[in-house]
Amino acid sequence: MPMKSRGFSTIELVIIIILLGILSVVAATQLGKYYGGIKLENATMKIASDIRYAQNRATTTQKRSQVRFLTSTTYDVRYCTSYDATAGICNCTGTWEPARDPSKGGNFQVDLSSDFSGVTIATIVGHCTEFDSLGRPYYNASCTDVNSCNSSLGATVTVQYSGESNKSIVVQIQTGMVSY
Repeated sequence: MPMKSRGFSTIELVIIIILLGILSVVAATQLGKYYGGIKLENATMKIASDIRYAQNRATTTQKRSQVRFLTSTTYDVRYCTSYDATAGICNCTGTWEPARDPSKGGNFQVDLSSDFSGVTIATIVGHCTEFDSLGRPYYNASCTDVNSCNSSLGATVTVQYSGESNKSIVVQIQTGMVSY
């Protein structure tokens, strides 16, 4: 007696399709959470790296540099052409010029919304973190105030993804060590 090949019934196929649909919805939801976390992590690394760049630029060129946080998604790196080095005064007497972006060329300005949509800078907007020729950080609340060369202040930059999760970048007082 020849054996009959038996396929799947319509009910079995419908059940399999429903189960695959449920699994794909659950997987997509979890993947979305991980994707957001990856974006947040990468944006945080980018900002921390750019802060380190400003610090390294200040020490190698011996010109005061700053990271200026313009909006919740944009910032730039600039340097002072000349400043008053009198004890207790760190006033830029020249102009703040845009630094050159080593990876893309042109002015060093970053717009997070182009590469990291949904990621924002939640704190420090409108403020600057400056570095002197020794790499010491100075927090500048208005990007125009005269800062004391005798008081090195660190800063904390909070980076956020879609208003839910966030990470902090800390610039240590005195040493300028950048960590997140």
